[in-house]
Parts: sequence; C-alpha cells; structure tokens
Amino acid sequence: MRRWTWWFGMSLGSLLVAAGIAETVRLLRTGDGGLWFWLPTLVGGGALVVAGTLVFSRSPGLGRVLTCAGCVLGILPTMWTLIVPVLLIVLAVLSIKQAAATIEN
Repeated sequence: MRRWTWWFGMSLGSLLVAAGIAETVRLLRTGDGGLWFWLPTLVGGGALVVAGTLVFSRSPGLGRVLTCAGCVLGILPTMWTLIVPVLLIVLAVLSIKQAAATIEN
C-alpha cells in the first residue's frame, strides 16, 4: 500500500471511530435511541477500515475485504455529510486497485 493511501485509510478509519464514540456518548447522555445503529456502523466500520489498512501490506486480499467492508458500514451513517461517503468510496476503489496490482505481481 502506498504511503499516502495508508494515511488516507488511517485518517478515515480514525474519523469514523471518533464520530462513533462521540455519537455513542451523545446517545447515552440524552437517552435517544439508535445505539445499536450508530455503534456498529461508525465504530465497527472505522475499526474495519483501520484493521484493513494495517493488514494490507501483509495480506492484500484480506486488507481489501476489511477495508471495503468498513467503508460500506461507514457510508450509511455519514450520508448526510456528502463528503465522507465519497472519500470512503475513493478509499475502497484504491484498496481494490492496489490489492489487484499486488496480487498480480
């Protein structure tokens, strides 16, 4: 994985985890519902993106799967931002292209 792609994946994954923690704290303080939606999609998706980014250099196929799964989970709760879903799609495409290039060689 290229260095800037690694930073891109780590940044987006960390952003999703931070947003998930902030949303969970907000839900617990206000008593609003939806904890079982926000926690798995944001924190789980962010954790999968981070794990996929970290694993990618040793196992491109597994890294691609984890990164893409995390991106799919993170897209739904961040749709309202318009920018984050686009960045997640870009990360998924980059991950697929780089994994294909690495597996070919």
